[in-house]
Amino acid sequence: MTTTMSSNPTPTVATTPNADQPDNVSPATGNDPGKMGVLRWLAWQFSPRRQYVINREKQLRSAFLVVVVVLLLLVPLNYSLHTVRQQEAATITASNPELKPLMESRARVELIVGFLASLVIIGGVFILTIIETHRTSGAAFAIRRRLELVRQGRLDAELHLRGGDNLRELEAPFNAMTEALRTRASEEAAALDELADQVADIVVPQEAHAIANRLRHLARKRRENAGLA
Repeated sequence: MTTTMSSNPTPTVATTPNADQPDNVSPATGNDPGKMGVLRWLAWQFSPRRQYVINREKQLRSAFLVVVVVLLLLVPLNYSLHTVRQQEAATITASNPELKPLMESRARVELIVGFLASLVIIGGVFILTIIETHRTSGAAFAIRRRLELVRQGRLDAELHLRGGDNLRELEAPFNAMTEALRTRASEEAAALDELADQVADIVVPQEAHAIANRLRHLARKRRENAGLA
C-alpha cells in the first residue's frame, strides 16, 4: 500500500466587515492612519455615532445622577446670587426711589436669564454624560457582540474600537485570540485534508472514497465555520 502525503496551501483568512467601522474603511486597513490616510483616519476617529444610548438603564441613570448633583449646586448658587441682587437693589432704591420700577424690571430679567442659563447647563451636562458613558457602553456592546460571534464559531470576528472609546486595552488581546483560533482551525482543516488523501489510497476503493469524502467535507465545514476561505 502506498501512502501519498499532500500538503495543502494555507487558506486565506476572510474577514467580515466590522460594524464599528465606517463604510469607507476596509478591515485590511483597520484604524492605522498610515494605511487609511489622514482624512479617513480623522473620519474614523470622530465620525458620529448612530446610537448613543446603548445601555439605556445604566446610561440614563448615570446622566440623571449627574444632573441631580448639578441641580444641588445650581439651586443654592442662584438663590445666593438672587439674594445679593435684591440687597443691592434695596440699597439703590432706598436712596433713589424713582429707580424702583427699573430695578424690579432688571430683577425679573436677571431671574429669567438665570433660569434659562440653568436649563442650558443642565441639558449640556445631560448630553455630555450620555456621550461619555457611551464610550464605555458602546465598547462593551461591541466586545459582547464579537464574543457572541466567536461562540457561534465565527473566528473571523475582529474588534476595532473607536479612538475615544474606553476598554481599548482589550482590542489587541481579543484580535490576537481570534487570530490564534483561526490558525488552529486552519491547521486542523489541513490535517483533515491530508488524512483524506491518505485514506484515498486504502485497498478497498469504495470505503476509502466515502471516508475521504467525509473527511474533506469536515475540513471544508471547519474552514467555513472559522471564516477561512
